[in-house]
Amino acid sequence: MKKYNLLKVLAITILIAVIVTFIIPGSSADYSGNVTETGIASIGIWALFSNINVSLSYFSSIAVYIIAIAIFYAVLSNLKSYPALVKKAAEKFEGRESLLVGISSILFGLAALFVSDAMILLLFVPFVYQIMKELNIDKKAILASTIIASLIGAMFSIYNSTLFSIFSLSLNTLLLVKIVVFVLSICVLIFFIAPNCKKEENIVSVKEKEEKSSKKTENVKKVTEKEATKEAKVKKQPTKKAPAKKTASKKTETKKVAKKAAPKKSTSSSKSGKKVTK
Repeated sequence: MKKYNLLKVLAITILIAVIVTFIIPGSSADYSGNVTETGIASIGIWALFSNINVSLSYFSSIAVYIIAIAIFYAVLSNLKSYPALVKKAAEKFEGRESLLVGISSILFGLAALFVSDAMILLLFVPFVYQIMKELNIDKKAILASTIIASLIGAMFSIYNSTLFSIFSLSLNTLLLVKIVVFVLSICVLIFFIAPNCKKEENIVSVKEKEEKSSKKTENVKKVTEKEATKEAKVKKQPTKKAPAKKTASKKTETKKVAKKAAPKKSTSSSKSGKKVTK
């Protein structure tokens, strides 16, 4: 049931949001501070299904864009120069992982602050991810220093063509407030990420050591069990004694053959001597 906990949480939040629309009236605010009440605009459960077409039409282009980025980096990974570039960049920041996390979060935040659409920055996320992965940086720190930093910059974007056209804003609208809040948000993000930028190598090494030790103990147990079974089989089998009588009889036979062969030689020599005397 643990696999479905996320779906349960999402379903509960959607139901709570639907119920709240029947109780709390809606309102909207503009940059000048004027708040206008729109009244109670209840949303039924069937409205969720009616918005499927809208969501598909909106997110289909984003899905195609992400697939195109994945194909682009798949082609780059097959080249020899790209992995060499990643290794060189990782070697420069070896031992300074927290500095790399801070620089990436600042750069992504500043880029999203000035870019009209923060989705463009997804093109550079895999490159930074591969560099940080080469340094064995925690995946949570990688996610926070790239995507979350770009989301913070998008929230306080200085220039966004869509918002400026909708609300007829000028470039200097709440500019100082945006910059101050952006700087504070990025500083807080770096403060929580950079010191806790622990390498996964220690965790992985501990897990590997535990797995190796468990495997060794299992192998030792298996070897001892095999030896014990072999010893038990040897004990159960009756010991076959060598037939001593047969060996003794063979020895006596060989001695008798040797004795019989010896006098024949002497008689032949005596006969040959008699022949010589004649």
